[in-house]
Amino acid sequence: MSDEITRSMHLVLHHLVEHTPGVTGALVASADGFSLSSRFAPDSEIDGAGLAAMSAAAMALSNQLVATTGDTAATLGHHRSADGQVLLLPVAHVAVLTILATPGADSDQLTAVGREATNGLQRLFRGAAQV
Repeated sequence: MSDEITRSMHLVLHHLVEHTPGVTGALVASADGFSLSSRFAPDSEIDGAGLAAMSAAAMALSNQLVATTGDTAATLGHHRSADGQVLLLPVAHVAVLTILATPGADSDQLTAVGREATNGLQRLFRGAAQV
C-alpha cells in the first residue's frame, strides 16, 4: 500500500475521531486482520494489532450470521456495554472500519459518520486497485 493511501486513511480516521462527539478511536483493518491505519489517544493502551484481528474476525462472523437470512453481507456490527460502544463497518469487502465511542455517544450519528468514512475509504481502495 502506498504512503499516500496510508496518509489518506489516517486523515479519514483523524477527522472521524476529532470531529465526531463521543468517538475515542478508530482503526482500519484488512479483512484478514492486519492493522492498516489507526487513530487512538496518545496515552491509549489499546492493542491495535489485537483490535484489528478481532474486528476482522467479528465482521467475518457477522457475515456468516446474516448469511442465514440471505446472500447479502453484513453492513454494520454494533456492540455496546456500560463502558462504551464499538461499531464495525465493512469497507468494500477488503477491510473493516472499527469505531470506538463513549457509552453516551449518539448511535445514529456514529452510524452515519461511519458510513461516510467507509465511502471515503472505499474510494481510496478502488483508486489503489486501479494503479
